[in-house]
Amino acid sequence: MKGIMVIGYWLIMNFKLKHIYIITVMLLATAMTMVSCDDAEKRERISREQREAERKADSAALKIAVLPTMDCLPIVVAKELRLFDTLNVDVRLRKYNALSECRKALKDGVVEGADTNMTFRFLTAKKARLSRISQLSDKMIAADRDGISKKMAEAAIDSMLRKKQHVFIVQVEDLNVRYDMLQNGNIDAALLPEPYATRAIKIGAREISMKPYYKDTVKATGVVFREEVMKHPDRQKQRAQFDKALKAAKDSIKRYGAEGYVKFLFLK
Repeated sequence: MKGIMVIGYWLIMNFKLKHIYIITVMLLATAMTMVSCDDAEKRERISREQREAERKADSAALKIAVLPTMDCLPIVVAKELRLFDTLNVDVRLRKYNALSECRKALKDGVVEGADTNMTFRFLTAKKARLSRISQLSDKMIAADRDGISKKMAEAAIDSMLRKKQHVFIVQVEDLNVRYDMLQNGNIDAALLPEPYATRAIKIGAREISMKPYYKDTVKATGVVFREEVMKHPDRQKQRAQFDKALKAAKDSIKRYGAEGYVKFLFLK
């Protein structure tokens, strides 16, 4: 900037007065450009530093994969009520709509933990007018690629095969898509967790009891963590604080009821 002013003074002293205005404007424009470039470089440097700081913070945080289901509600409530912050543990939720996505995130190391337990209800579409397993001949059931929902669908199929009838499993991983397909009658039946199941029943879906065909039950046992990661002392401390916050969230849900908290499940 000092060099520009020296050059400007020399030009003004050696040119006619009528050129002074033009020269002054040129010098000011050049100076403003240089200042602008300096500011841009400073912003970029700060931006890089901020991105690196955020990357390190995210890497150190306890990242948990969650679904918009009632089984994940305590985790979501603990986050919304800032219970993790109260216990001074940085927990970051990674939100997915499919159980397969949670499992992949866990496998790929994107998250340290995931709540992959879900309880399902066997529902039939309003348009299908089905109320018994025996009516599912040549019908389509939407379920996950693997897991409990697939086993329940297979149990229904097994019961039909004994009568020489066929049922088809359609792989629909995304819970929102599965719900919409059932609502619109694009599939005949679907395995849905809460709160999707209750929402579907309210708009006309029917529930079929699976007790005669599928006797296994699943209880939410908490979050599954990557074993190799949780061996680190810092991670173990995070886990301990995470469990405390989760217990407090469950107590709050039990005391005040789940209805007021369902909105936190980010349902569309």
